[in-house]
Amino acid sequence: MIRLHEINSRWWGEPAGIVDDAGFFALPDHEREQALAPYGWVEFKSGFAAAPPLPALARAGFFLVDVQIAFRIALKPVGDSGCGDASTVSFADEPGFAYSGDDLAPFEHERYIHLPGQTQDRLNARYADWGRQLIRNHPGSCLAILADGEVQGWFLSQPSAAGLNLTLAAARRQARISGFLLYEKGLAAYAARGHRIGFASFSVMNTPVHNIYAKLGARFTPPTAIWLWVAGGA
Repeated sequence: MIRLHEINSRWWGEPAGIVDDAGFFALPDHEREQALAPYGWVEFKSGFAAAPPLPALARAGFFLVDVQIAFRIALKPVGDSGCGDASTVSFADEPGFAYSGDDLAPFEHERYIHLPGQTQDRLNARYADWGRQLIRNHPGSCLAILADGEVQGWFLSQPSAAGLNLTLAAARRQARISGFLLYEKGLAAYAARGHRIGFASFSVMNTPVHNIYAKLGARFTPPTAIWLWVAGGA
């Protein structure tokens, strides 16, 4: 009922798990505790309607850390909205693409900041590593947005049967263009490569990104709640 989460385990330096079956919360206490014992921390995701009763989650030691707002968005070329500036796009399967995990702007609205001993630099290291993996595995759908020849940010995505999973968007620390133009340019570049539908989710705490996707015409779908269990208590 709990599986090893490889990316989180590699990042954290000890086993981190994810609950795959909500039936885990109906197990007797000793069976739950035995299943949790190998892990430093464990995550559980669920829509609210399908989630176990909240008291059962609390009894198991899980606490709510985030709500992810899901959406779908039509990918289309940019009209007259202002993206026709001097910015350009470079895909990872093209010469000249550049990515630097050290240059990522802080991820200020991510749930893992609630883990004990967490720091912003350590959190950024997780997303930098995830970004490198996405680029290795999906270079044709990972891109950098540049202005005057300097990288402003990245869109790192992966194709799926449901459309393009807009997995990770990140600004560069020294970015000079707005977040809206960064997202608009990236989505237009995907449209130019033939992608028609994108989907992803973001933290309910990330109001700027919510406003960007709303302005770009996203259709929001039911949210997902995320709970964490931490060995020794939160």
